[in-house]
Parts: sequence; C-alpha cells; structure tokens
Amino acid sequence: MDMDMNMEKNGYVHHSYEPGTIIGGRYRVIGRIGRGGMGEVYAAEDLRLQGKLRAVKMSLVNADHASCSAEEAGLLMRLNHPHLPLIIDYFPPDANGHELLVMDYIDGMTLQAYLAQHNRIIPFTKVVDIGMQLADALNYLHTREPAIIHRDLKPTNVMIDKGGFVRLIDFGIARVYKPGKEQDTVQLGTPGFAAPEQEGEQQSDFRTDVFGLGALLYYLLSGGHKVGINAGTPNTNSVPRLLAHVPKELAAVISQMIDPQPSCRYDNVIDAQNALAKCLPNLPAMSEIRHETRVSRKQSIIIASLSPGAGGTFVTLTLAHLLQARQIPCAAIEHPETEPEWHALLEQPAKQQAVVLTVPMYRSFYLSNSRLLQCFALEPAFQQQLSGLNTEMQFKLLSATITAPIQLTDVSSRWAAAASKTTALELEMIECDMLVFVVDPAVPKWTPSRMKTAERISYEREQGGKETYWLANKMMKFRYRSEWISSIPKKPLCEIPLLPVEEWMQLQWSGVWATANRTWLPQLERALNPLIARIDKAR
Repeated sequence: MDMDMNMEKNGYVHHSYEPGTIIGGRYRVIGRIGRGGMGEVYAAEDLRLQGKLRAVKMSLVNADHASCSAEEAGLLMRLNHPHLPLIIDYFPPDANGHELLVMDYIDGMTLQAYLAQHNRIIPFTKVVDIGMQLADALNYLHTREPAIIHRDLKPTNVMIDKGGFVRLIDFGIARVYKPGKEQDTVQLGTPGFAAPEQEGEQQSDFRTDVFGLGALLYYLLSGGHKVGINAGTPNTNSVPRLLAHVPKELAAVISQMIDPQPSCRYDNVIDAQNALAKCLPNLPAMSEIRHETRVSRKQSIIIASLSPGAGGTFVTLTLAHLLQARQIPCAAIEHPETEPEWHALLEQPAKQQAVVLTVPMYRSFYLSNSRLLQCFALEPAFQQQLSGLNTEMQFKLLSATITAPIQLTDVSSRWAAAASKTTALELEMIECDMLVFVVDPAVPKWTPSRMKTAERISYEREQGGKETYWLANKMMKFRYRSEWISSIPKKPLCEIPLLPVEEWMQLQWSGVWATANRTWLPQLERALNPLIARIDKAR
C-alpha cells in the first residue's frame, strides 16, 4: 500500500517538511530519510551545534490517536545504553497535530538495507554478532524497574553503522510489563516478526522479545524470508530448509527462539545470547570485535552536599575546572531541584559566550577557549508554565543532548526528602555512575533524616555494585577535628582545605574561580587528586 494512502486511512492529513525548513528555530531540514504509516523521519542540521546532523521523527496525532512520541520521548529519556537511541529534543503537537522527536543521527543504514546491500547474504558469524548486540540492549530494557518490552524487532527498526555497531531506533509500541495482567491492552506488531501472544491471547513478556530477536535473525540468515504465519501461529517447518547453510546448532537455537509456545522458548534474552555465543567457532575474537565497536558511554557523576552550605557547588565547579586543566572534556550542570546560583558565579567570565538553549530553564556557558568545559546554569527568570515539559523531563532532555564524556551534576543539599520516600532525584543518585557526598564541620546540620536518607541511597548503590564517595570540605585545625572526621559514615576520599574567606569572597565578586589563585591551585589539585584518579580510571 502506498504510504500516503496508508496515512490517510489512519485518519491523518499528509504533511511534509520541505528541505530548508527550520524547525523550532534550531533544526534545518535536509531531506526526508524515511516514511511509515504514522509519520516521517527527516535528516536535519542542528544550527546551534555547527550543523551537526540529527534525525527528526514526525508523528501525526488526532483526537482518535493518542500521542505516541510523547510516550516514546518519556520512555527513552529514562534509558541510557549504547545500543539505544539518544534523544535530543521533543516538540509537543502543534495546531496541525505534528509532533516531533529529535534524535541523534546515526551514520548507517537499516538492517533491511544492509541485507540488500550484501545481496541477501550475510555471514552467520556477523548475524550472530548482531543478535548478541541486540540481546545486550534487550536485557537492559528487561532489567529496568519496571521492565520494558520492545515488541517490535524488525529489520527497519535496527540501524547498523560502518563499524558493525547496531542500535534499536524505534520504541513506538514498547510497553511496560505489568505482572499479573493476562493480556496486552493493544495488539500491535509486525507480521513475520511479532510473537503469537501479541495477538492478545496473552500478555507479552521477556519471551516476546526473545521471539522477535529470533525472527529477526531468521530473516537475516534466510536471505529475507519472514517467519510464516498459519492461522495466527508461526510456521517453523521452513527453518531447517532455509537455514541449511548455517551450523545445525545455530538453526536449533533460532528454532527454539521462535517457538510458537512462549514456555518452549528461552526464558530470557541472556539465555538466548549464551546459546548464540556457543554457535561461534571463535568467540574470543568475536568478543574483541564487539568491544572495539562499542560506543563509549557517558560517565554520570552527581555531587551532593550532606547539609546546606557543605560545599557541593564549590566541589562541582572546582572539579570541572581541574578536569578542564587536564584536557579532559566535561560538562557541569546545576540540577533543577536546586536554587539558581551558577548564573551569578559564571556570568562575569563568560557573559559573552552564553548560549540560549531549546530547554528554556537553562543557559549554557563555555568556560574555556578550547571549549573543554561547558556549564549549564539554571535560568533564574524561568517560569515553568511557559514550557510544555516539566522540569524533570527538561533536565533529561538537556542531559541527553550533552556529548561530553563526563557529566558533573550539582544537586547541593536539595536532594534529601522524607527518609521513607524515594524521590525522582534520589533515583538519579542511586543510578548514576558515581555519587559524591560533601560534608563540612557543621555537624549540627547533619539531621537524622538526612543521614538516614544518605545511608539508604549508599546502601542501594552498594547492592548494585556502585561506589559512593565522601569528601571532607573546609578542612581546618580545631580541637574536635578527629571527632568530626570519625563521624563521617565512610573514610573521606578527599580532604579539601578551607580557603581564606576574605580572599575567596574577593575572587567571587571579581567573577573568578578559586582555581585561578596560584597558591590555592596546587592545594586543590592535591586534595581532589584521588577523586580525579577514579574518574579518569572509569573513562
């Protein structure tokens, strides 16, 4: 069916963005790169980042069709994995019902095009490698809380770049798994790739994606043949015939993955991935190839003050300056839960370089000519009602846009809530790569509630194999210094000296940071070296 006719059948009015169209005052359309029954995908230049390529997915919504991109945007912004798309921006439906999702442009092709380019013949080792990469992404989705089921693995929903690295690019029908529910509310999927339970007789679960992955690998191995469907049930009789050219062990694994009965499939994608790995004659070499093509992951570091005035902001900005001095690119963010302060601290040295962002609650400052350090300060005049997205989603949009390999986020002392309640910010602190608590000698401010919450967060991180570091700030000589240090929940990784107050105030009012003082710089470097070493090791 013609795509325009399909869109009209679904109740949409066809619309296209012509080359040269500016979207949101930022993205200049180059041309259309894809079209489906519910919208189109365009390549566009990001005018604020020297023409960096983006992919703009346009969906059309009407009264009978709820917003899909908003749900997809919200879902993707909670995820962080190399094999999943990086969301850049989101525009809610306009007066004509055009809803836009902006993602990082992937320089590659769909698996559909990749198969055609190779004359429908792909070595089985390459197909297995693709399957193992996708299994990594699916396992990440399945281990979220709550679990996410993709439900639409097909060759047009997977991109592969020149290095062989693959990414899932469409989450339009992904759903959250709901324990105890008998069947899916909405039956969606692509014939030949969708599991039988997606017809509505059962609820889709992990094994639904096992089937989808198996069906996709079958399609690639068989030269483009889909799993046949007879009376709503997959026909697996053709598997031995169409996969006669691959090892019998691999054909058996594929057959089990696409078994019509979920109970007969592998229980999860890790079991399927392990079975696929055993079909490779040279697994170590293949693992090395996959390691070489893996995209480096951004390191997320959150810095929190145990109590008001402990110095979380000071540590964040000082650490950012020291990383920049070592030629390590990083970004520093003032979390929206805090009070806007950075605009005053950063405005003087960088006021000529301030950048207005699509995310209206922030301003961006480059603090060096080499642009190794970019700071994102809250806009003090920002009014939430002017934006269609809440502060949490705007922060996630901003975070997803940042390309620096290290992201420092200052949450100051605003992170603590009731000891029995886990907030969205606390979840960020639990899930980030590195968490740092900053403490000072003002022990009376260490309320039982704050201590209990900090210990709970640290414990949950420890259960996930993640480190939490403690920094002693404002080190000085006083009678009870040893008692103060011993009261910190964990031995401090760093001890940061108290700077002379008068000189420090003079520098701040001059718009200069502490690292500009030649006497203080070596002291601060020595103090924060242990933390910098751990950050550098994790790169």
